Amino acid sequence: MEIRAILRQPKQRFYNAGYVLALASAALSALMHVIPKQMLDNGIHDVNPITLSLVIYIINGLFFTTISKKSTPISNISKKNWVFLVLIGIAEVLGLITYFFGLKNSSAANAAVLNSSEIIFSIFIAIIILRESLKRKEIGPFTLIILGVIVVPIGYDMYNTGVMFSNMVTGDFLILLSGVFFAADINISKYVTDKIDSKRITQITSFVSGLVALVMMFTFNIPFDITVAHLPGILLSGLLGTGIATFCFVLSLKFIGSVRTTLLYSTGTAFGVIFSWAILGESISFINIFTVIMIFTGIFFLRKRISD
Repeated sequence: MEIRAILRQPKQRFYNAGYVLALASAALSALMHVIPKQMLDNGIHDVNPITLSLVIYIINGLFFTTISKKSTPISNISKKNWVFLVLIGIAEVLGLITYFFGLKNSSAANAAVLNSSEIIFSIFIAIIILRESLKRKEIGPFTLIILGVIVVPIGYDMYNTGVMFSNMVTGDFLILLSGVFFAADINISKYVTDKIDSKRITQITSFVSGLVALVMMFTFNIPFDITVAHLPGILLSGLLGTGIATFCFVLSLKFIGSVRTTLLYSTGTAFGVIFSWAILGESISFINIFTVIMIFTGIFFLRKRISD
């Protein structure tokens, strides 16, 4: 018995680490709802969302370049996979840019809730394009997520502004639109072969995203308005909120599987609301708490479908 217990310890240690990594990934990714808000809407020297996206993706690409030396050689990637990787990079950067434009006008707490819309749109894409269908027992939880992510928070904001499209409501809808791009990213990722290491995928798609953002800057004549004062926030967003968060998520998938990782990662919504209060001083309303509970409950019952 003692020998068996000793043999089980390493496996149990990795298993426990998987839970910690999933929660760490959720907490770090929640920084993307808070830190950029300070740079996008500080009233003094606002950073353009496209410029911010460019720098974040370049930092993320450089980070994964340093840790992907033993990953799949770039020369071994097929033309078909290159097409998918480019499409993923384009979808990602369009999603992040749209999200930042929305975050500029909305609150960080709202952004944390609305960001879960990628789950809804990902399932819609699977239903419409991939001809998948919801099982009867999945309709209730899916409806709960829609209510928590879209109907309740946006309805509440419209009620507070006299049923008008204020800047905040416009920001809310832009964040929802970013969910469409991120959902497309998720669905396209399913077609990339498993033979490519996840670190290599993230490295390539980050540089593709950065290139797209750079082209947009030249096309629309957007100045590079990043200053030294912005660097700490950018490093926190790029390295911790994107790079390290993704790395923790990938490791968690290996240790505890996709279902548990997806469920724990969904706590990022709650972390985002808490960080918006702790870092930005935003008030946490009953609606924020209510929607977080609705989203987490819906994800709990849909965890197997979402993690596929």
